[in-house]
Amino acid sequence: MIRLLLLSTVLWRGDFETGDLSQWDRVDGLSSMLTVVSSPVHQGSYALRVELHQGQISSSGTRNELELGSVPFVEGDEYWYAWSTYFPGTFPSNDKWQVFTQWHHSGCCGSPPLAFAIRGEQVRLMHGDDQLVWSAPLVRGVWHDFVIHVRWSVNGWIELWYDGKKALDQTPVPTIYAGEFNYLKQGLYWDPTISSVGVLVHDRTIIGTTMADVAPELLPPPPTPAVEKTSLGFSSGGCSHSGRGTMIAVAILGLVVFALRRRG
Repeated sequence: MIRLLLLSTVLWRGDFETGDLSQWDRVDGLSSMLTVVSSPVHQGSYALRVELHQGQISSSGTRNELELGSVPFVEGDEYWYAWSTYFPGTFPSNDKWQVFTQWHHSGCCGSPPLAFAIRGEQVRLMHGDDQLVWSAPLVRGVWHDFVIHVRWSVNGWIELWYDGKKALDQTPVPTIYAGEFNYLKQGLYWDPTISSVGVLVHDRTIIGTTMADVAPELLPPPPTPAVEKTSLGFSSGGCSHSGRGTMIAVAILGLVVFALRRRG
C-alpha cells in the first residue's frame, strides 16, 4: 500500500475543502447558484450545492457549472477520475437530458464526447447525444460514488466503478473528437425546456494517474504474509511464543555442545 501511494500522482483536487470555488478555474453560470456548503457532505467539511432554474442561460445553454480549463486532456492521455454526487429526494424526474458531469470538447458545437447525465429515472453515461454506454436506476437521498478510468483517444476506452463496485469493464468508446481536446465541467446543465428546479450536491472530485490516487478504498487488500518454518519446526518470525521456542532450542543445543567438549 505504501509503495503504491508513493508511486501515484494526484493531478488535481476539487473537493471544496478550501471553503470556496478557488480550486476550479471558472464559473459557467451564476455563482449564487454554486454554493459551498457544510451539509450534506460526503467527506471532509465542505461540498458544492448546485441549483438550476429555467432561463439561467450561460455559454448558450441552461447551466450552472464549474469548469477546469487548465488541465486539458489530449489524444493518448490516460487518467483516473473520482467524485461523489447526492441527488436529493426533490430532484426532478424529466424525460429530457440533465448533465451533471461532463468532459467538454474544445470545439464550439455539439454534445460532449463523454458525459454523465440523468434522464427520467436513470443515471446514464453517454458518448455524444445518442450513444448510451452505461446506465443505472436513479436513487435519491444517498451519496453515489463514481470512479472512471479513461483513455482519451478517437480509439479510446473507459472503465467504470459505481458505488464501490465494478460497473463497466474496459469498453471501447471514442472519448475525444479528432483534432480536439477535452476539459472537465461539473454542476448541472440541462434541456432548456425543463421548467422544474434542480438541486444536487457534488463532493471530493479528484484526478490522478492511478486508482490509488483517486479511490484507494477500491484497491484489493495486501496479501497475508506466509509463515515460514525453521528446520527445528518453529516459526521463523511472528509472535513471542515462536521466538521463545527458537531461543530455548538454541540454548539447549549450546549446552549439549559444551558438555561434549568437556568430556573430550
